[in-house]
Amino acid sequence: MALWRGSAYAGFLALAVGCVLLLDPQLPSLALRSLWSSLQLAPAPPGPGSPEGRLAAAWDALIVLPARRWRRVAVGVNACVDVVLSGVKLLQALGRSPGNGKDHTILHSTNDLEEAFVHFMGKGAAAERFFSDKEAFHDIAQIASELPGAQHYVGGNAALIGQKFATNSDLKVFPAVTSLGLNEQELLFLSQAASGPHSSLSSWNGVPDVGMVSDILFWILKEHGRSKGRASDLTRIHFHTLVYHILATVDGHWANQLAAVAAGARVAGTQACATEAIDANRVSLRAPHEFMTSHSEVGSRIVINPNEPVAEWRREGISFHFTPVLVCKDPIRTVGLGDAISAEGLFYSEVRPHS
Repeated sequence: MALWRGSAYAGFLALAVGCVLLLDPQLPSLALRSLWSSLQLAPAPPGPGSPEGRLAAAWDALIVLPARRWRRVAVGVNACVDVVLSGVKLLQALGRSPGNGKDHTILHSTNDLEEAFVHFMGKGAAAERFFSDKEAFHDIAQIASELPGAQHYVGGNAALIGQKFATNSDLKVFPAVTSLGLNEQELLFLSQAASGPHSSLSSWNGVPDVGMVSDILFWILKEHGRSKGRASDLTRIHFHTLVYHILATVDGHWANQLAAVAAGARVAGTQACATEAIDANRVSLRAPHEFMTSHSEVGSRIVINPNEPVAEWRREGISFHFTPVLVCKDPIRTVGLGDAISAEGLFYSEVRPHS
């Protein structure tokens, strides 16, 4: 019955469109698209059987505590107060209205702030920029802090990561770096600074290409990570961007990577939506459906399956673990999200005894 009904709808639509075109062959294509959109059935809401629901359930099965729990974690020393509010409302309070976007390496004025805000929001990317005018910055911060609806949180990478670990570990100040957590801008800045792979890119165009990200992560660990002839202790990098994460580790030093990368991605969805568990109705799967693992050499093609959401590959003694992120459709709190991701992934990681 449903099949016949669908066929009847399709036949009626074809007949209607044919009659309209016969009466007015110049009817704008936009009107036809609107007609088609109005007749389409609404998509079913996400649920347990949706890709989002299946991926969340697969994460829950993968995320297990490491066999050896953390006893001590060393983090840097920095802290601040984050003021969270609508960027548009702040610009309005400063007497600005969003216009054309433009990136600025250093902000000198409210005009620079407005242009940088529009530029990065248009790309859906986070940004950090130094503000050179101390008095102007103080005025902006004061106005932002006093706006109705402004929220204040503990900020600073070390403070947030330390806060995440505080209930499970003792905190000790220590110079060795064994693990890094970074986002797409920080990764590209690092490659540009040392003339690494794909350093000719001025910025990412939308979602960072997985193969390019993989190339840069490989280069960092291969050229600057731990080895017999190098003093470096770096053996782990947790890369996070809006729609996917990659955990890259030097073989033999870390375990429980599947759980670690899945846990980091899961906390991105729960903290942004302010929920205890992933709510499939409030998140969206936006990661690339398939990708190449490298562009510097002949890589392999990987297709993502929501039922098995962590993809793995190896390259010259370095292991990569990729998982999509379930992006919150209507985020409530994104401040400190990168630090929560890094801390959660590290908490589920396990250091091998001999390393």
